[in-house]
Amino acid sequence: MKNNPISYNASSAPTSFDEALSHNSPVRAFLAVKLPLELAATLHKKAIHRAGEGHVHDLRWVAPQQQHVTLKFLGNSSPQQLQQLISNLENDLADYHTFDSMTGCFRFFPTGRNPRVLALEMHSGQELKRLADICEQAAVQSGFSAETRNFRPHVTLGRFKRPRYVTHSQYFNLPSFRMTVGEVVLMESESTAMGTRYKSLHAFPLLPLAISA
Repeated sequence: MKNNPISYNASSAPTSFDEALSHNSPVRAFLAVKLPLELAATLHKKAIHRAGEGHVHDLRWVAPQQQHVTLKFLGNSSPQQLQQLISNLENDLADYHTFDSMTGCFRFFPTGRNPRVLALEMHSGQELKRLADICEQAAVQSGFSAETRNFRPHVTLGRFKRPRYVTHSQYFNLPSFRMTVGEVVLMESESTAMGTRYKSLHAFPLLPLAISA
């Protein structure tokens, strides 16, 4: 399988946290790793091409700038909870270093018999799992509910418009791409007339890897 490296610039431009919470109302939030736009655009284009004319219209495709790996879903969150979470995570991630992750195979959620989501697996050894565990612990300590489902790192590429039986043979796998995970982002999920929109509220940069002399 071809290994296509794509670098990830960890810098981002989150929306002002104070601005987002200025109305003191709950925010539907989650913690995630955002995909570099270059990589997301490549995955978007290749997935649509692989789907072909026979299946491309079966899905509502996720725009590249919206693609991410969810580490912890928070749900409706009060400003106080989010402020506590930010404080906890800034402490817990202070010594956490960047790491590489690879894209994997297509997956259907919940199953191929009645799929709602077309996703792409993400592999990183156990690093994404460790990062998700840190986010989980910080969230529970901030008053959020504990997650009961197993963590399965993936990127949602599209959502099926209607139930239908699909097989993996209908969706050829993509080449493998590498990205460097350089930050965790607190994000807001907002429902609009055009669909769900995600906004960055706060970024937690990870430490760069030391370069050997």
